[in-house]
Amino acid sequence: MSRVRTSLPAVAAGALVVLSLGAAVPATAAPGTTAVQRTVSVSAAPVDLDVHRGKYMSLGGCQTAGQQGIERGHWDQYQCAQGSFWLWNLWTNR
Repeated sequence: MSRVRTSLPAVAAGALVVLSLGAAVPATAAPGTTAVQRTVSVSAAPVDLDVHRGKYMSLGGCQTAGQQGIERGHWDQYQCAQGSFWLWNLWTNR
């Protein structure tokens, strides 16, 4: 039990560092498509991307969903915005 107690603060600190970094990873698109992906640290809707598509537990999950939407032709642009705690919001242009 004491091993769990001592490792929890280390895990929490590590998660905080990872979440605070929030580095943008460029999105790649299938040939012939244009991928526009941005990552910001606010939960408000961007001016040009006004459709909220859901919340994701990780930045990678949000980016994957955004890219899949582009590949399927559902939207042309997406943005992953950091929301409350560890959640990421996916915003699209349609």
